[in-house]
Amino acid sequence: MTASFFELDGEAGATRFAWTPSPLLLTPRSTLQGGAGLGAAVAAMERATGRPTIWATAQYLSFSVGVAPVDLDVTIEVTGHNTTQARCVVTREGEEILTTHAALGSREFDARGVWAARPDVPDPSACPPYRFFARGMGHMGDVSQFRLASGRQLSDIDADGRPGSGSFAVWVRCWEEADHQVTVPDLAFIGDFMPLGFADAMGQAYSGNSLDNTIRVGEPGCTGWVLLSCHVDQVARGFGHGRAEMWAQDGTLLGTVSQTSVLRPIGRLN
Repeated sequence: MTASFFELDGEAGATRFAWTPSPLLLTPRSTLQGGAGLGAAVAAMERATGRPTIWATAQYLSFSVGVAPVDLDVTIEVTGHNTTQARCVVTREGEEILTTHAALGSREFDARGVWAARPDVPDPSACPPYRFFARGMGHMGDVSQFRLASGRQLSDIDADGRPGSGSFAVWVRCWEEADHQVTVPDLAFIGDFMPLGFADAMGQAYSGNSLDNTIRVGEPGCTGWVLLSCHVDQVARGFGHGRAEMWAQDGTLLGTVSQTSVLRPIGRLN
């Protein structure tokens, strides 16, 4: 994925932007991937405020089908010495697709550290491809590569039906270069694959959609692959709650993500 995927029409410091999604940001159902929508909203808020993202959360209101342009309207709520609070509403032809709230900024602070534990998994080159998206279909399967680091292939889940441990990890990349400077929109896009962990945890394939997506940005870094380490907390009342860390190959914690998803066993429509 390149910066061109999230190029916005509008001047730096403006509060209204237009964006035309790439077909490579669409799901197999031709809907805009939720993480890509969050990524565009974050890009708009960073352009409007001139500050980097600390955290952002999106609430998904409707499906966005196809690649017609969308509008992004940013409201700057509060601006302090180091932090700006803002929100962004993404619409298409007046219909709201998602709303995003964010804090943006940075501070000088001597203390730093990471207390999350990166799973001990093989390097991407030693992991098998994760069989998920068909390639050559003109959607986000053509820009996303996956290698299974911990857990089971979907075909193995279908074969035995055993619940998993709730922990699942895949290496993900959505660019071609060996050393890519990861952006916040990259993390939003990759983090939206966290629900892959639900199938392994439940021991059954499912379809579904995300209700929300929250990203917290850690240290910036360059990497060829991002390790998405997923943790399923709970499945209850037809919804799944989970979270994930996103690690660079050198062990840098790039950020974390959490989501709630609507879960439907394959074959059910509602």
